[in-house]
Formats: sequence, structure tokens, C-alpha cells
Amino acid sequence: MEIIENFKNLADDKRYIEDLREVVMNDTFYQPTENMFTIVPGIKGGQQVAAMRGFEYITKKSAGCGGDGISPTFPAFSQFWNPTLQEVKIQYCYKDFETSFVQWGLKNGYARKDLTGTELGVFIQYLVSKAIALDLQRIVLMADKDIAAQNILTDEVTKVQFYNTIDKGLIPTLAYLKTLPEFAEAFVELSKNTGAQSVQLALDADYAVNLYESITDDVYDFDADLFLTSNRLFKNYTKWIKRNNGYGLQSNVDLTQKGVKDANVDGEKLVPVVHYDRWKKADFVTGVAPADTIHLPHFALLTRKEYLQVGVDDEASLTDITLEYVGGKEETFWIKANFMLDFKMTNPYAMKAAL
Repeated sequence: MEIIENFKNLADDKRYIEDLREVVMNDTFYQPTENMFTIVPGIKGGQQVAAMRGFEYITKKSAGCGGDGISPTFPAFSQFWNPTLQEVKIQYCYKDFETSFVQWGLKNGYARKDLTGTELGVFIQYLVSKAIALDLQRIVLMADKDIAAQNILTDEVTKVQFYNTIDKGLIPTLAYLKTLPEFAEAFVELSKNTGAQSVQLALDADYAVNLYESITDDVYDFDADLFLTSNRLFKNYTKWIKRNNGYGLQSNVDLTQKGVKDANVDGEKLVPVVHYDRWKKADFVTGVAPADTIHLPHFALLTRKEYLQVGVDDEASLTDITLEYVGGKEETFWIKANFMLDFKMTNPYAMKAAL
């Protein structure tokens, strides 16, 4: 295989680079990110995002002339967009890149002799799209610029750089809001977020259903259209559905074999964040067994998708994808990309959560 020559040709192929940018942007910002967040192009640093809660109790019996007026307080929560540059630099030695390419090709039904420049282009697209899409989701969920000072990462030395890239993702935002008295009633207890890992992951059969119902109870101030949840809670709930569908019934057998794909609670469709649990177990375990613990292994959030906003600089984000081969003794392949990114929960008054 003339893999070096094929790589160089792709790097010089403007049409290929343009197609690669479009595919990666769509996979990164829209699939499956759009199922959980609203993509907002064209954000500017310093642009204000303000939310105001409505008020009531302004109507009373007329006191006639000279009656006193009412000056209700406007509960408000103000934030500012602060997009930061996200940089992707994938570096492979020629031999490592070739080995990975061949393994990918064989896995996808290609014979080694048939791996040409066309297949190499597909491989690069797969490599970049999958990696950046997963990173974007992880960042907007969990990133926190102050994470280094919190001692919550398993490997503080190598992993901080992957979690401090924006001000606050969704989970750190919820954790902050939970500390504010004005949002106290927006949170319900999630007892399994503390203690040793063995306790955190041991969920009673009805744990998730009770938790979900405590979230949907007493929601009057907004109409939700999104119920996000960590995957372990979702699985606990779907198991509860199967158990309560009746053992021995054919419908229970069908659910067990096929799984419960669409689960609802009080009319609200649950959207599990499949990779959340994997990232938590991989990167957020501290302490030594049996006293080791996971930082916030579970969460659930009822809100509107329009209020969970992923801000990017413009619709042309990720236009700076480049491929580069460094010759000489290094023989290194580089795949580079960058884009501006931020996250904001724009209306924290319209949510109820467990964290």
C-alpha cells in the first residue's frame, strides 16, 4: 500500500477536505448531540444570557383612591457566553497509522490489497467524526474550567486537559445551581451519589422509578420536553418495567429479548446519556477500594431542550480541519481541527433535577 502517498493526496484534495469538514460538523454538532442539546451558532464572547422567572400575587380588591401599589421582585439569573477554542491534534507514527488502518479495513470487510486512497479517506472520516463527536458530548456534559482544584479525577495529571476546556458543562452547572438557595426546590435527593462505589452502583429494583416520579411530581412552572438521565438509572427503570409487566407473559419475554427502547415517566420520554456512566467510571473514581467513590455517578434532569444550549462560533465551525504528513525520520501523520465552544443552561428556572 502506498499509504503515505495516499495520505498526501487526500491532504491536497480540497474537495475531500470540504466533504470531510461537512461530515464531521454534522456528526459532531447534530448527531446525536441534537437529541439532548440545542446548537446555537454565532455566539459572541461577553454576550449576555439572562433568564427571568415570572411572578404572581399582584391582583387584590380595590382599595379605592390612594391604594398602595405592589412592586414584585423579578427573580433573574444572568450569564455570559464565553466561547473558548477547542483544539484537536491527532498524531500517529506512520507504522501505527498503517496498522490501525489495516485493522479497521479488515473489520469492515476489506481485503488488505483493496485498501486504497478511497478507503483511507473513509477511515479518516470515521476516526475524526467519532472522536470529536464523543469529545463534544463529554465536554458539554462534564467540563469545568476549575476541575483541577476539585480533586475528583482519577488521573489528575493526564485527564485535566480534557475536562477544563469550557467554563462549565451541564453537570457542573447543575452542581453549582444546587448550592444556590433560590434553586433549592428544583432538586430532589439522589442518595446514591455519595458513599463507596459498591453502594453507589447497588440500586434497589424500584430506585429509578421512585426517583423519576419525585422529579415529575409538583412541576407547575414549565412544560418539559426533555428528560435526560444517566444510563444506569435508565437501565434500572427499564428492568423495573419488565419485572412489573408480569413474569411468564409473552410481552415480558419480548421486552426482555428486544429491550425497552422508548421509556416514559408521567408522559415524559426518557433520554439516556449512554456514555455518561462509562466516562464517570473511567475518569471520576477516587480513593482506594473498598472506600473508592465515583463523583456524581447518577443524574436526572427534566427541562426543555431549548434551554440546554451548545454555543459555537458560527455555522462554519470545524472548517479548519487539516491533514499533514511530516516526512524525514519522524514519518508522522497529523489530523488537526479546531472550533469555538461553550455551554449554557439558559433558563435554570425551568428545570427539576436530581444530582
